[in-house]
Amino acid sequence: MDLLIHVLEWGQRNSMVEEGKFVLNEDTGEVIDIKQSDFEFVHKDKNIHDVKFSGKATTFFKDAMKRFVKSKPAFAGGIIVGILILMSIIVPECTSNVGAFNVDRNSAGGDVSERLIQPKLFPAGTGFWDGTIRKNDILFNEETQTPSGYREGSFSDLVTYEKTVDSSGELGKGGYINVYCLDSNNLGNLYTNEYIKFDLSNNYNLDIELLNEEVSGYAISPYRVCLELNEENPTRYYLTDNGGENFVNGTSFKVSINEVLAGKIETSAEPFEACVKIEVQTQPSNRGNILIKSISLTSDTQDEETQIKLANYSFDDANQALLKKKEDAGFWTSTSGKTAYKVNYTYCSFLYDQYEDIYGIKTYTYTNNGLLDLETKGQITLHFNDEMILPATKDPEVLAQRFEITGNSPIARIVEQVGDAKYNVLTKSYEGYTLVCEVYGYRLLGYDSMPIFLFGTNTNRKDYFKLIFTSLRFSFLLAIGVSAVNIIFGLIWGSISGYFGGWTDILMERFCEILSSLPSTVIITLCILYGKEWNWGDMSDIIALMVALFMTGWMGVAARTRTQFYRFKGREYVLASRTLGAKDTRLIFRHILPNSMGTIITGSILMIPSVVYTEASIAYLKLGLQGQNMFGVILSEANAYYQGENTFILIIPTLIMAFLLVSFNLFGNGLRDAFNPQLKGSN
Repeated sequence: MDLLIHVLEWGQRNSMVEEGKFVLNEDTGEVIDIKQSDFEFVHKDKNIHDVKFSGKATTFFKDAMKRFVKSKPAFAGGIIVGILILMSIIVPECTSNVGAFNVDRNSAGGDVSERLIQPKLFPAGTGFWDGTIRKNDILFNEETQTPSGYREGSFSDLVTYEKTVDSSGELGKGGYINVYCLDSNNLGNLYTNEYIKFDLSNNYNLDIELLNEEVSGYAISPYRVCLELNEENPTRYYLTDNGGENFVNGTSFKVSINEVLAGKIETSAEPFEACVKIEVQTQPSNRGNILIKSISLTSDTQDEETQIKLANYSFDDANQALLKKKEDAGFWTSTSGKTAYKVNYTYCSFLYDQYEDIYGIKTYTYTNNGLLDLETKGQITLHFNDEMILPATKDPEVLAQRFEITGNSPIARIVEQVGDAKYNVLTKSYEGYTLVCEVYGYRLLGYDSMPIFLFGTNTNRKDYFKLIFTSLRFSFLLAIGVSAVNIIFGLIWGSISGYFGGWTDILMERFCEILSSLPSTVIITLCILYGKEWNWGDMSDIIALMVALFMTGWMGVAARTRTQFYRFKGREYVLASRTLGAKDTRLIFRHILPNSMGTIITGSILMIPSVVYTEASIAYLKLGLQGQNMFGVILSEANAYYQGENTFILIIPTLIMAFLLVSFNLFGNGLRDAFNPQLKGSN
């Protein structure tokens, strides 16, 4: 209203009001009508007075918490931090210490079979987090119809396929013997390690089948075959090239020994002993070789010993011939070299259930001492009825009468008693027998029910889930303790430096600069090295780490606090409080420090995960802390499992560390905004 009257007066002074109209633009002639009836008092008939606040009084802390909860990222980060802290308290206390659940660093953990078990949450066959592993290229035992090394019931989704491998093995078939020269100066050879009796009044035949195929690193070479007599200066009778010494080429060789030797040895001559020898010609480059598929030595002799030897040295399966040892009958030896080539194997791929294999029903043999131990535990009752001898048996009824399964016994079913149980008067017990049983694997290892390891087990056979949260609890306690001391000391140091300024600030800053110029890793290393001399036992490394973190960890908080004090100490409310006679301590802790807490908290809250990172760095560099149940140590030890089927050892603690860092960051940012006095009352 006052503004409008002022405009009207201005218009009158400039002669712009004509006949009750206000001229807006003299050039265009635009005017506006102004009448007294256009203006009315809004509250003409009402009393205007102060209205009582309808809301409730609040405090700075309550207002900060309201702002914190409204920040969804910060609230989510706080929940994650809370869950991790809560689980680090609950998990170690609520889990049993049986077998792999015993994660004490001085214990051995579970059984050897429980090493590196896959994580499991869902039933086997789900395809995800189900404790199974996809196994590929595993040898398949056709006799037992199971993958080699795996028991029936522990696998599913089996697929078999054939492959050839250049090595001999129990499960291999066929293939070739690769006979080669060691170098260009020595012939390759293959010969019988025993002498065979030849009586030319009988017929003898030799058949060698070769493969004409080039092998990488070798050159196909000519060869020759001879009979080398058992003499002081051995005489040789060559069978190739019509009895000549020349090397021959070819993929096979078949000869009648009698025909080759006719004219060299009379049929009526005395029998002689000789070994059969195959020689491979050397090559100027690479190693000369031949590939032998089979050798057949036959005769119509009636001498049984000779027939057995000939049969032993004959083979149509090169793999089986290579598996023979020097002391075995029919062993072909070589002073140059012999290897397998293209041996046929059956391989398979399948889904392997570790839990069923380790903890399911399996066959186990108990000795009499083992049964007495079960009887002591009340898991079996022996009914021998004072008989002196209890014969071996497979009869289920007899076994049930002699051995009564009671209590929480690991035995599911008794299959057989092997050997007679004979009563020993001196020991007053039955001896000399064993009991073949089907047992519950989990009970055999001390569990009441089949265990499930959410994060699997590590290389030390310990439950990774419990181990991680047990170590995380210790790391949290260490990090919170170190952070609390560093924050308090940093706040005091930074407050004094920033508030008083001048020479006090200069001296304190120079001290911080000198200390911060020393690499923290060097300080920690020196503390750990000299900490071992303090004779604090297993805690030496941890105490040394705490001392090192106390020495340098507070400087970041001090620097942020000093900066905030320089920012706020000259504000009007501080000057007003000083004018009213407030002391320095009141100005610092009542007026300046609360306004600085937002920024300080953000940086300080990240000190907790940084302590865990420091643990991991020290352990990774092998400077100390090895063997400690600390989260950083576990993280550093997991770096060897970056590939393969056990990558969960690295992935799980890495994800938890990522959650730690992100959640603490969000949590710190939320606290910064919540405790910022400038945002008080804002939504």
